[in-house]
Amino acid sequence: MKTKSILGFLTCLALVFSLSFAQSANAASAEEEVLQVLETSVKALNTSDSSLLSSVWSHSPKVSMFGPDKASLFLTQGWTELDKSNKTLTNTPVGTYNFTIHHPQVTMLGDNSAITTAYLTLVYTDSSTKAQDISQARMTLVYQRVDGKWLVVHNHSSMFPTE
Repeated sequence: MKTKSILGFLTCLALVFSLSFAQSANAASAEEEVLQVLETSVKALNTSDSSLLSSVWSHSPKVSMFGPDKASLFLTQGWTELDKSNKTLTNTPVGTYNFTIHHPQVTMLGDNSAITTAYLTLVYTDSSTKAQDISQARMTLVYQRVDGKWLVVHNHSSMFPTE
């Protein structure tokens, strides 16, 4: 009887361990999914693919973006306005902008929300002169899982201080 009790206890312990591991695996998987959305965003910008960029954003009137400069109108709110801004950016020849992400970090806020922070290097190449301008920025993206898909609901970017 004592052997059955020990065996039962070990089985329960193994089950608890398995469930704990499964939850950890799901959390890691969610983080990887969120990072993939960030990488897809950068790919869309680098390839001037407005459809791909559109696919990672929520199309809600509540989405928002604080851009790093006055040219991006500082605050863009609502999918209609944000889509116009994205199409302007992606309506440039491939190679004009080259974005590179550095040190991305994911913070899960729950099962259906997350934040990424990252540094961004932007190389702008003038198509006529081939002159390059390099900028660095910090960015924070807020994500929400909607119908099983991670979507960006807010972007806040700012340029590195120049001094």
